[in-house]
Amino acid sequence: MQLPESEELDISALSGVFKDTTNSYKFYWILAILDGLKENGESVITQQELALRMLANVWYPLDFYKLSFGPQDGFRKIAGYISNKVQIDNRPNSPSLLNQINHSLSSKDLSELAQEAKKLYRWVPYRFIRPFFNSETKGIPDHQVNATISRLCYEMFKSHPQRVLYRFVGDAIELNPAWVTYFQKHQSILRGFVHWHLVKFVQKNNPNVIGLTEKLEKPVMRDLKLANRFWKYYLNEHSDLRCIYSGQLITNQNLSLDHFLPWSYVAHDHLWNITPTTISVNSSKSNSIPSLERYFKSFSAMQYKAVRFYLDKQNEKLLEDYSYLFKTDLRSLSEEMFSKKLYTQLFPHFQIAQNMGFAYPFIYDSRG
Repeated sequence: MQLPESEELDISALSGVFKDTTNSYKFYWILAILDGLKENGESVITQQELALRMLANVWYPLDFYKLSFGPQDGFRKIAGYISNKVQIDNRPNSPSLLNQINHSLSSKDLSELAQEAKKLYRWVPYRFIRPFFNSETKGIPDHQVNATISRLCYEMFKSHPQRVLYRFVGDAIELNPAWVTYFQKHQSILRGFVHWHLVKFVQKNNPNVIGLTEKLEKPVMRDLKLANRFWKYYLNEHSDLRCIYSGQLITNQNLSLDHFLPWSYVAHDHLWNITPTTISVNSSKSNSIPSLERYFKSFSAMQYKAVRFYLDKQNEKLLEDYSYLFKTDLRSLSEEMFSKKLYTQLFPHFQIAQNMGFAYPFIYDSRG
């Protein structure tokens, strides 16, 4: 992916900042800078603000979606700390996670949280811009690199703006006005450039995980219109429908739609993974993985009955999700064949989700 060219700036050096990246810190460092610039328009950004912005961005892939950033990455522990300290609202229209963190933690907690993050990425502010100073830093010992880059940034900030994205001012960075203009003009392209490299990095560390591109940011609005239509119409003609987890009778008043494999794992709303339940049971299950031994047979039987119902109604348009999954004529499937094919599709993902850290097994307890 190419960045927009500039006659005044060294874009080739910027294009090489993610070469040989072994952890996530550089990605989230530049995203924090872009976020701060977009929201506040200020050229001076404190290290604490940048650290908290980085943590707010990494929380979703690491803690919500349970992705891995590799053995060298230390952000997961801090992401878990945030989950223990903050009751996070993940609804699409909720305040940003950064705002939630800032409003939920004391000044002391925020400062300590930022300090813990800075311990992890302490070299990144310097190594991120090292490609701009390759000739000056070539061959010098590692322990001298940071000081050398800091000095060069300060000395060349005005005389060679094309080579200095920012300089270090106390416990903050000051963005070069020439680069501020470039970042503001090409904000969307720059974010695409970062995410393109980040997806490649995440794919390397999560080779079997589905929907990676959807798992780098806050969840978007879920589209359950089709699923609601599917199950409400079925419920209207099956008043004896019961929840597979609790055995409770499902009505139009208490109907809730559950993702059998958690949405935070699949990141989609395909019908073959959705089962009707009650509001209270769905809340209890949250993003846990249900016990296959206890619930798969009931789940598969309910799915099969619903598919047969719509086949009999000659409403195959509603069954496209199943056709894509099974890749066969649905009418040809007996209940046993349907169950075997569904199990074959789901079982590997249950294993992967468990390995990623999703809670297993969920078994409904009526005592709460």
